[in-house]
Amino acid sequence: MADPRSWDSDPSPVPGRPRRIPVRRAAFAPVLFLVASFAAADLGTPEAPADFDADFARAADLLEAGKRAEGEAALVDVRRRAGQPAWDARVAFLLAQDDSRRKDFDGAAQRLEAPAASIGLEAYRHLARAEAFENAGKADEALAEARLAFAAEGTFALRVRAAIVVARLLEKRREYREATQVLALAADAAATPGQVAEVCIARIRLGIAGGDHAAVRDAARTLVLEAPTTDSAKSTPAFVRQAAAEAEKNLTPAERGRRGSALVAAGQSRAGVKLLSKDRPAAWPEGERSHNLLALAQGQLALKKPKDAEATAARIADDGTLASAQARLLRCDLVLARLRGKDKAAFAYDDPRLAPVREALEALTGPAVPVSVRRSAQERLLKLDAEGEDFDAALGRARELTSGAPSTVDGFEPLWLAAWKRYLEGDYAGALARLDAMALVYEDISRSRRLAYWKARCLAVEGKQAEARGIFEHLAAATPPDLYARFARVHAPSAPALERPALKDPSTATAAYARVDELLRLRMFEEASAEARTLLPSRGRDLRMAQADFALGHFPTAAIAIKRALPEIGTAEEGRVPEGWRRLYYPIEEGGLLAARAKEAEVDPAVLRGLVRQESVFDARAKSHAGAVGLMQLMPATAKSLSRSVLHSRYRNDFLYDPGSNAALGAAYLKRLIGQFDGSTVLALAAYNGGPSRIARIARENPRLAEDELFETIPVFETRDYVRRVLLYAESYRELYP
Repeated sequence: MADPRSWDSDPSPVPGRPRRIPVRRAAFAPVLFLVASFAAADLGTPEAPADFDADFARAADLLEAGKRAEGEAALVDVRRRAGQPAWDARVAFLLAQDDSRRKDFDGAAQRLEAPAASIGLEAYRHLARAEAFENAGKADEALAEARLAFAAEGTFALRVRAAIVVARLLEKRREYREATQVLALAADAAATPGQVAEVCIARIRLGIAGGDHAAVRDAARTLVLEAPTTDSAKSTPAFVRQAAAEAEKNLTPAERGRRGSALVAAGQSRAGVKLLSKDRPAAWPEGERSHNLLALAQGQLALKKPKDAEATAARIADDGTLASAQARLLRCDLVLARLRGKDKAAFAYDDPRLAPVREALEALTGPAVPVSVRRSAQERLLKLDAEGEDFDAALGRARELTSGAPSTVDGFEPLWLAAWKRYLEGDYAGALARLDAMALVYEDISRSRRLAYWKARCLAVEGKQAEARGIFEHLAAATPPDLYARFARVHAPSAPALERPALKDPSTATAAYARVDELLRLRMFEEASAEARTLLPSRGRDLRMAQADFALGHFPTAAIAIKRALPEIGTAEEGRVPEGWRRLYYPIEEGGLLAARAKEAEVDPAVLRGLVRQESVFDARAKSHAGAVGLMQLMPATAKSLSRSVLHSRYRNDFLYDPGSNAALGAAYLKRLIGQFDGSTVLALAAYNGGPSRIARIARENPRLAEDELFETIPVFETRDYVRRVLLYAESYRELYP
């Protein structure tokens, strides 16, 4: 049963229609988003008689809609027809959740008397019953159930949560010693930094309440070392931050090094560098010196102190460790950046100062070097070869990079630029030869389509119209159409639809997933997400993580998981994937909020949704390192310039976090950019990401280039990739949510 504090949300997929959930309150987003509608078969829920599962899901819909009598009657009918303990347990769980939503905690506890061993959820039953009893004010009963949950045999993803409940109830009885013992056992069970932090915070609170200063110090020390970013989070209680600050003062040099390295890795470079600078490297354990010095150099570089970073990296001994190899690579990068300087055009590839860098990079491609560093060194050498006009050498390195990893895109961009240079020079035969050579090396769907499009353009210029048209027609028929389908339709406007075989249903229902599948069926999504994360990496694990996280409103993590499971998603091959799975990648707003803002601004609602999907994945509180905020990642200055004309109000910072205001401002800004670039959505999106002045300058400097050529001339890969993604996402939204 879910945490009672989250029961005001509605995180369950409803077969046959869209369903609403709020983004979790922890994100403070005041907007609701729709999640996809899935049939049970679409999502690969566990094997069970189809009529029972369908009726069970419909009953759950009725309960969530507040139709208790109808829902309960439907569940009673399921129990009667099934006549199995498993369905008795499922019905009890579902009704208990509804009881808790209705604040009938006694009723929830009573329903959960029925054993759940038949569905493998005994530990969850005890924990849910404990929380129900606690909410009902029955501490003794709650403690007994929580102890049973904590002591349950076998794996149990929420064992730490059960321990927290036990400790909290013991604390209320002033049984501090036993509570401390339970939390000590929970610390051993904590498997993630989040769980470590949860236990440590409880131990600190308990220690303060019981006057156990040693316990407070020990818990705070564990917190700063094993969950190092917790004490800087705004949500962390003040008493915890204070205890952590005291603990940090008393760390040994070795502990300071570990904490400092962890902070740099977590992006808190200033705090990490400060800690790592307190001690001489000799004070750190010998086996940790290279790692700590590398972290210090990386932190200094993040703080824009390249000279300090280079000096620090030079101090790292070549001791054969991964850190020492990474340090050598970092030094190469820093020297290259220094040689290039501000005027990259003046950089000479025959500069004798480049020879030592090349030699150092070549040395890092040897078999004794860790694979990750070896590949990175190959990429850097490939780029030097490609930019230095040695295409064949660069292509050879690309073959090495893709050997054994055919789906990789490592090294693609420098080779592409070398081919594109030939195209711009009018050497279409030379460009075509390079494009064909690359097509034999890279298999990635999006890159293959890009190469094919420009091959067709070269063929068309050379007069080979029939061959070019065949390629254009193939590209134009993509479902959903990507950027190159869009470009190809200019040359093949009547391309026939392309029939592609649908992917085999990736659903799997095996014993390994049984517990997660039960939790998904019961719409206990927090629990399902936690259980899925305990499984070994696999497609089945990723599919279940995606379902649970999506239903919880954790759209970014859901998207990452579904992309791992189904790499066709997010490409022009996406149409082969069943819609139910695709919708996990594409959340959509409730009530047509973005559609309304798009209509007001006279922009395409599908493009607006695609832009929001790319910018924030529908997180209204998202904030970038550059300071962009909200659904559409607006910079405050941009929002301020539009506030009066769009919102008819003086600018307030709150506008950025309000989804409606943010979307209105972002849609108006997109409309302005489309107008600035003569109706080109492609260039407008490029300007949204890369800045209008930069894209306008490129357009001015290349007045004779067609839109597709001008797009490829944009020098920043990230901006070009951004446009490709947004336009593909837009077509997916258009198709999935007509």
